[in-house]
Amino acid sequence: MRTVEIIENEIKELSEKLVTVKGTDTEVYTRIVGYYRSVRNWNKGKRDEYSQRKLFSQPDKHSLRNTAGTAVSTAALTEDSGPVSSELSEKTGEAAEYLYFYRTTCPNCPPVKNWLNDFKLSGQAVNVDEKEGFEAAAKYQIYSSPTVIFLDEEGSEMYRAGNVNALDALFSAVSV
Repeated sequence: MRTVEIIENEIKELSEKLVTVKGTDTEVYTRIVGYYRSVRNWNKGKRDEYSQRKLFSQPDKHSLRNTAGTAVSTAALTEDSGPVSSELSEKTGEAAEYLYFYRTTCPNCPPVKNWLNDFKLSGQAVNVDEKEGFEAAAKYQIYSSPTVIFLDEEGSEMYRAGNVNALDALFSAVSV
């Protein structure tokens, strides 16, 4: 049987070993000009561009952060106690409209468009293949399509979603 003293000694030894652990370099592969390649083999300009990239991740089913950093629990969105916009208004304000950024050749855009067609909120579709659409996407810092941005009454961004699953998680209580 191990005593408390033996366990504490083991913890102390393991803590000391942890300080001296040495690993190996990790090779990072990412997409460049249409194909994947090791970042260390890129030229200096592309490596600098890579260091300035912004990474995107989709919110999980349980939480979402709006642009102000306020956490919105999607668990609260699943109750059938009224429209989602009023439940969201407690934390993020009521969404007044949406902007849907898409490309004509995007294979992921039609499902989002179909989802928005059934959604009971007015919005505008913005084709980023056109000059005006590209400029609008740059204004809102849109780096992928599809992206849907929800705006409050003042026109400030509240939150965004990039696919049907993210929209479902955010607005799961909306009856369409």
